[in-house]
Amino acid sequence: MFKATLFGLALVAMLSSVAVGQIVISTTTPPECPVGFKLQHQSFAIGGINLVGLVGAGGSAQNNNVATIYQNQNDQKICSEGCEQQVVTFVQDGGICATCGGAWNILQTAIVGGSQLQLIGDGCGSKMESQNLTVGLDNLLTKVDGTGAATAINSLGSVQQQSAANSAGTMSQTNGVAAGQYSVVAGGPSTSAQVNSSLLVGTTQTNLDM
Repeated sequence: MFKATLFGLALVAMLSSVAVGQIVISTTTPPECPVGFKLQHQSFAIGGINLVGLVGAGGSAQNNNVATIYQNQNDQKICSEGCEQQVVTFVQDGGICATCGGAWNILQTAIVGGSQLQLIGDGCGSKMESQNLTVGLDNLLTKVDGTGAATAINSLGSVQQQSAANSAGTMSQTNGVAAGQYSVVAGGPSTSAQVNSSLLVGTTQTNLDM
């Protein structure tokens, strides 16, 4: 009986030594977010000249300029920082003369330019945005003698938009300019006339989040 008890204790001890559990711990390493910043910059410019002239016997002359620009850039990081810039611009010049005799002249100029700058810190870093837009239009109509009419039209539209975000928050800017000119010269023989119209518009925006 004593031997049987010893055998039973030995069997229990052996089973206890076998029933040893293994614990596995699984860990996931978060994405690395190195401290730094993002810089984006873009700029554009459009310049146009339109000239229409008519001298002598009756007739007509016409000319048009059309230009369109679209710019877009963006940057997105795994740690949620992101920034985007967009520009859409349209410019059109048009002049027409319908006359009988004399000397007629139309001179149109148009220029538009702008730039955008973003500096975005990673994590809860600082953010800065700045954008500017400049528009210039000019119409010059001249009539010497003759009968008829001259018409000049300038039209322009431009929109800038940019946005930025990081762990500290978001910011955005929108900037738009729409401009137009309409000039007419008309008259009979033995008369002279000149019309000049000029337009200059400039805008600037700056956002700073420290």
